Amino acid sequence: MSEPTLDVLAQRLDGLERANRRLERECRRWKRAGLGTLAGLAVLMIGGAASRTLGTIEAREFVLRDQNGTMRAALALRPDGTPGLGLFDSKGRVRLSMDLGADETAGLNVYDRTGMMRAALALRPDGTPGLGLFDGRGKPRLSLDTGFDGTPGLNLFDPHERLRAALAIRPDGTPGLGLFDGQGQIRQSVDYRMEDMVPEVVR
Repeated sequence: MSEPTLDVLAQRLDGLERANRRLERECRRWKRAGLGTLAGLAVLMIGGAASRTLGTIEAREFVLRDQNGTMRAALALRPDGTPGLGLFDSKGRVRLSMDLGADETAGLNVYDRTGMMRAALALRPDGTPGLGLFDGRGKPRLSLDTGFDGTPGLNLFDPHERLRAALAIRPDGTPGLGLFDGQGQIRQSVDYRMEDMVPEVVR
């Protein structure tokens, strides 16, 4: 596997991680937006009930609470005008978030019971998708994405977020596998030539 291909895969993962961190920060903002939204919705609903049944309800934020007053879902427009949706467990911890960023990046994040993000799916502004899986400390362990030219890539990381293995299909259809040491240096690559598809192992 060539170094440029590995650099592209690393850049794709880096972009996905940045998008995930931004989405996680914005989920925390949704949790703080609850009380004002609930009061606004109450006024809107009372006014609508007093006059007539409304076919459409419009607001900048919607919050759903359970019988104990715990926020379980929030749909809001943030100050920058971007929408976001958060779903929360019975303890008010975010478990699922959906987001559309100012740069048109669409994202879906899944969190565990401690509030740690464990999976993220993003669609970047150029239309390329990426999937990241994270360990219990929020460290990326696996990323899967498709480049602008349609080529897929799979990256595996160690507990210290270091790339240790990468698998990709190049634009010409040939596969490549790279194995890395703890310093991120390639130690072994396996490539197939398109003309005869004979394996060529480089140590």
